[in-house]
Amino acid sequence: MNRMRVVLIDDHPPLREGIAAIIGRTESYEIVGTAGTFDEGLHLLRTEKPDVIVLDISLPDGNGLDLIRKTVAELPDARIMVLTMHARRQLADRAFEVGADGYLLKESTGELLVDSLERIAAGERVLDPKLVSPEPAQGCADASAFPCAGHKRLSPRELEVFQLLAVGQSGKQIADVLGISPKTVDNHRASVMDKLCIGSVAELVRVAIRTGTIEP
Repeated sequence: MNRMRVVLIDDHPPLREGIAAIIGRTESYEIVGTAGTFDEGLHLLRTEKPDVIVLDISLPDGNGLDLIRKTVAELPDARIMVLTMHARRQLADRAFEVGADGYLLKESTGELLVDSLERIAAGERVLDPKLVSPEPAQGCADASAFPCAGHKRLSPRELEVFQLLAVGQSGKQIADVLGISPKTVDNHRASVMDKLCIGSVAELVRVAIRTGTIEP
């Protein structure tokens, strides 16, 4: 089995080494490089072209959000996990907006980190459990209101992705049908789930059936 290639970018050497050891012990991932600064990280990303990037938002010579933007532009199929001390939901939302796939706190266990890497590799969006609000996000659509309000909340492309997901199409299949990248499909799927207050594809299917988008 080919292991996914991981680059780790963090400016604290002991923590970087510990995280590298945790990830490197798995059967699914291998660390192909580590960096402690924005410039070193960008150079490493360009030379190694990893499958997964684990990075902190706070870097001594740059903003991790800018590094995420550059990564998305240059390596659109790479998965990006933010691992940071900043326990702020607003910052996590901003990281997702610019292209991150996951946002974990550094106090997370190694088991949670590895599990979260598996989830983002499968196309899920991961938010640290400590930052998940028990209440629906403000302005989030009630599923029962979807027939009258959904088209106002979902863009035409998001609606297409919603319909294809609901009938069981995979991210790759949807990408082929719509002529977009799998990464773009993942971003649309995350946006659909956010707008409709749903947390899984199973819930998405239930909403689609209830609203008549697909037949049961």
